Amino acid sequence: MHQKVYYQVSLSTTSAAAGEGKLVDLSVEGCRMECARELSVNTYLSLRLLLASEEPPILVDLAAVRWVRDKECGIHFLSIQPLQANRLKIFLAPSDKPNGPPESTNR
Repeated sequence: MHQKVYYQVSLSTTSAAAGEGKLVDLSVEGCRMECARELSVNTYLSLRLLLASEEPPILVDLAAVRWVRDKECGIHFLSIQPLQANRLKIFLAPSDKPNGPPESTNR
């Protein structure tokens, strides 16, 4: 399941360079990101996903760039701690942002 999003992400590569980007799509397996910094396929990153201002960022220990098109790239999450993965799953759950009471079926 993918969710269309627009959230900030900070990233650092194994070469110690850091940068920021904007999440465009997000799933438990990875994300699509717009990044001003040029990244190459198979670049390894650690990410801090800033999904809610009142919550600490979700940390992805290791991720890899799988494709690059212009300023967008596809990121595959390779290593994420269980607590962080659970926070991401909860964030992505459809019932996380209901428009009304959970039992409501009005659409």
